[in-house]
Amino acid sequence: MNLDGGPGLQQLLDHTRRLQQDLARAQEEFSALTVQGTAGGGAVKATVDSKGVLTSLEITPAVAAPDNAQGLADLVLAAVREAQRALAVRHEEHFVPLLKSLDFQLGNFPG
Repeated sequence: MNLDGGPGLQQLLDHTRRLQQDLARAQEEFSALTVQGTAGGGAVKATVDSKGVLTSLEITPAVAAPDNAQGLADLVLAAVREAQRALAVRHEEHFVPLLKSLDFQLGNFPG
């Protein structure tokens, strides 16, 4: 790698700057993301934010019967887990292309 200030170093700096901008943009876009998971055919809906924090939980009255406490708990857990899985998929879809781009750029860097 040419570190004497020549074109190789400038190219690396340009790639790094672009990657930082792309990553900042991706993080900003991702931070506004929310995803939803459902269970019981939509009887329970859980929404999580980009950090995986539960922000909303909707339960239809039919599954909220007092004699169905364990069933309701199971549905809530299933809905939250589905939302968290969906978040992981979206995270991968959002950031893996950036990482592959970085790997490609560094692999093709002269030096």
